[in-house]
Amino acid sequence: MNRSEWPPSGRVGLIGGGEYAGAYLLLAVEINDCWAFYISDDPSLWAVEDLRTDDFWVADADLEGVLAEMAVEWAPEAEDSLLEKAVFDARGEWERRRAKRASRRGRWFRDRRTQV
Repeated sequence: MNRSEWPPSGRVGLIGGGEYAGAYLLLAVEINDCWAFYISDDPSLWAVEDLRTDDFWVADADLEGVLAEMAVEWAPEAEDSLLEKAVFDARGEWERRRAKRASRRGRWFRDRRTQV
């Protein structure tokens, strides 16, 4: 997989094999030659206390092998965003964090100008 061509907000797929078969994967490009794996069962089908969830990083060199072992079937791109929101809502959280960081940066620069 090519990091530069991967969508910045990741892709969602259904895991078909291994420990997390039947759960969803949100795969996102991370820093330092790593990919972030966010895993969750569909929360509309399971009680919160029974949900399987996990997250971990995988190095570029190991990515293809891990994905093959998981037998991931990627969601159609047109459904990707809705599925991610229903299962993970990580993109919404990422947007909230970006907005908060931007607000803090703006406040920091405003504070610095008043001190000069």
